Amino acid sequence: MTFARMTRVTAAAIALTLGLGVTTDAQTGVDPDRLSITGERLAQIADLLDGLPSAAKQRLSSGAQNLLKLAHGWEEAEGAFELDRGRENARPDETGVTSALEDPPTIPAAATFPISSSATEFVFSLMAGMTQSETSTAWCGNYVVSGFNDSGSVFESLLFGPGGLSFSGASISADRGTSFHDVGFINPGTNFTNFLSGDPVVTCAPPQAGGLPAFFYTQLFEFGPASAPVTAIAWSKSLDGGGSWESPVAAVQKDGRTHFLDKSWSAVDPTNPDRLFITYTDFDESGTAGAPACGMAAGVPISRTAIELVYSSDGGATWSTPVVIAQGCYVSPNFLQLQGSQVAVDATGKVYVAWESFIGTAATTRALLIAASTTHGVDFGAAATISTVVPTGDGNGLQGAIRNNEFPMLAIERSSGALWVAWNDGRNFAVRDAEAPDGLYHFADVLVSRSTTGGTTWSTPSLVSPPQVPHLFGRTILGYDHFQPGIAVDQTGAVGVCWYDRRADPANFKFGRACAISTNTGLTWGQNFFSNGNWSPWHATDVFINPTYFGDYDSVASDFLLVNPGFLGAYGFVNAAAAVPNQDVAIFRFP
Repeated sequence: MTFARMTRVTAAAIALTLGLGVTTDAQTGVDPDRLSITGERLAQIADLLDGLPSAAKQRLSSGAQNLLKLAHGWEEAEGAFELDRGRENARPDETGVTSALEDPPTIPAAATFPISSSATEFVFSLMAGMTQSETSTAWCGNYVVSGFNDSGSVFESLLFGPGGLSFSGASISADRGTSFHDVGFINPGTNFTNFLSGDPVVTCAPPQAGGLPAFFYTQLFEFGPASAPVTAIAWSKSLDGGGSWESPVAAVQKDGRTHFLDKSWSAVDPTNPDRLFITYTDFDESGTAGAPACGMAAGVPISRTAIELVYSSDGGATWSTPVVIAQGCYVSPNFLQLQGSQVAVDATGKVYVAWESFIGTAATTRALLIAASTTHGVDFGAAATISTVVPTGDGNGLQGAIRNNEFPMLAIERSSGALWVAWNDGRNFAVRDAEAPDGLYHFADVLVSRSTTGGTTWSTPSLVSPPQVPHLFGRTILGYDHFQPGIAVDQTGAVGVCWYDRRADPANFKFGRACAISTNTGLTWGQNFFSNGNWSPWHATDVFINPTYFGDYDSVASDFLLVNPGFLGAYGFVNAAAAVPNQDVAIFRFP
């Protein structure tokens, strides 16, 4: 079945499932010019990203990889949509949360359950599915919003949206995560050139004047025609608990012909919720930008990657010019690259940004670094090293074709100011592997490190996931991969960490979700919760997403308002009950 035919069939499935009518051939609900403009813009993005050095392309986020995959398949899909947009009938039961619960229910002990809607997945096509993954959760009092990449949102926003396209969705709760409601695609705005490209990070701020908490949603953002393309990071706001979202604002934007902004993260200052911070990586092919610029080599721009930050002091009404925190030029002898930033703010308003560095043409020398600002993001001090990193798997992916990085996950204990970083690392056990750059497959473990000195010094990394158990499977000695952790600290000072875990499969292929808690500053990790363990990585069942994609991260949340103890962690799971096993989103509530 062709890509275009799959697109038509799946669009029809959406319409029938939502109770919409299919038009005749004489009717068309999608402007052909709109599809053509989208295709031209995607082709321009593909030209830029395909022109990156191979090592830089490997550093692109999953959201960027998915965008590139969609760009390569768009030409065949153009003109395939033959439905009336029917905005007045779309998603009939997708209403927002409007008021706080007077008597929130008691949250039971650790539980996990799906939170994304699967009603329209694989209805008419077993090839073109709609999968959800790569989650971010924000929790303020009774209200919770989990954002995620959603390939089905491309269909929904094209057919039923206000103008732009969206690759992202959300599910919301008004009862502290006891139940959730999928609200569909995130509003991409009315501009037909807008494309919200996913990689969401959701944050929240305290309610004002008796209203609900404000929620903020940041993600990759491309807009403008192919002749004048803009790459950006979108910032969206919801004032009704995540039920509806204002049109996105470009918190930062650059020339899309020579830049691609990737892997954003965001944070709210707990001392002043009008202070907002967004970090990202600038994949810069201009040769002229930077501090200093990387320049040219034989007339060709030297690739630059930079960790940059923008901030707002007025609740998102305006944003600063970019602050360059660190940058790398892909040139001899180091071939330095940077990626995977996270930003967090402590109880004094001090801003921290952590990221990963990659050195060498094969990027086998890696480290986690952090820098701090005492000026609310205006400038940053020198970077400190959190830890060196041993790459996991073959250095780019894990067994089962799951792309994987070691990006730092950053959390702050507000009462003490202690900083925590979690990541997956391959230092503990490896076996020979001819495909890997260093000749070894490094089994991933979840490590944490803690700083009580404002990030200047860090504890020796300690193990959170179960110790490696080398074992013979057939004729091969294997370990177990524990990968892509998230971390948070709650109001009691307890630290919660969640990750994907293969301990239940001696073949190190199937996986589940695990979480652990420490109540003694990381000395021991107890209450090790484990869910399922029998999921196969069916990440290639959706024509729209990168076939090696499962996600770069899934965050863990504690209550930002410090009202409720405990943790919520959304994550991608493989829904084996669907017509074809595929990725949906569930949430782990613990303890």
